[in-house]
Amino acid sequence: MPRRLTGRPFTVFFNQEEVFAMASRDNFFRTSDETILYFEDHSPEKGNPIVLVPGFCCSAQFYENNIKVLKETNRVITFDPRGQGRSSKGLQGHTVVRNCADIKELLDYLDVQDAVLLGWSMAGQFIVKYFDLYGAYRVRALGLIDCPLGAMQDEPWNAHGLKGFNWDLFNDHMIMNYNDLHGYCNFFAHMMYEGNDDSKIDWCTSILERTPAWISFAIYSDLVMTNGYELLKKIDIPMVFFGANGRVTANGKELASKWYPEAAVNSPYKESYPYEHGGHVFFDVFPEEFNRDLLHFVNALDK
Repeated sequence: MPRRLTGRPFTVFFNQEEVFAMASRDNFFRTSDETILYFEDHSPEKGNPIVLVPGFCCSAQFYENNIKVLKETNRVITFDPRGQGRSSKGLQGHTVVRNCADIKELLDYLDVQDAVLLGWSMAGQFIVKYFDLYGAYRVRALGLIDCPLGAMQDEPWNAHGLKGFNWDLFNDHMIMNYNDLHGYCNFFAHMMYEGNDDSKIDWCTSILERTPAWISFAIYSDLVMTNGYELLKKIDIPMVFFGANGRVTANGKELASKWYPEAAVNSPYKESYPYEHGGHVFFDVFPEEFNRDLLHFVNALDK
């Protein structure tokens, strides 16, 4: 029976089973700095683990269309980064480095070996920094899904709106977030899904709203100032790059097909998949294509 939740500023009707899978105590673990993270571990009995990290203010739910196929052949792990989705909303640790530690601790907790570790959007910063900090610890390959690796950097590969250390625009966006959380999240959801799958705009908005403004302000500050592009040259394990041009990542195709593969000079094996459609959420709105391409890369690692 659908439940009715009332509260400001809206009333929501939903069927728990249809909207999202209910969590249990087994879906949570406590990090070394006392943050509680929500995670999902699908088909743990299977091999070739794939770890999917959601982007800024997002949650594991964005990968639902991928998980239901990938878990048929692979172990699939995803989680809500600290402060996002179902994870706890503490004030501490909202930095790229601490998020990398969270990934390491989750892999330790689940005893994951030889994972393919992928990050979407700003979470790509966690992926390249993870290797910078821990090397190939528990991972055998890395993947970037439509990732800006240094939004503030004044470099030819960067086409982000914050390019040139545009802190005035950064502050304008964060002040909007603080003063009107719903309006900001709805604006961001339109940037991701409008013209790609308009039916998901309200759903996306509701998930983005689960990240409080003070948390998004903190982590976004570190994300945009971190130059992950410079870290690509240190990576000496296989990599896969996905990207599409859109309102969020204006030159995603070029990043995936040219700039990032060329910068990853020490990676022994690389695959690139630029998409013509789907914008920032191509993996969600065209999951058959993305799942096929990702599995091609994962299976190629064993050849």
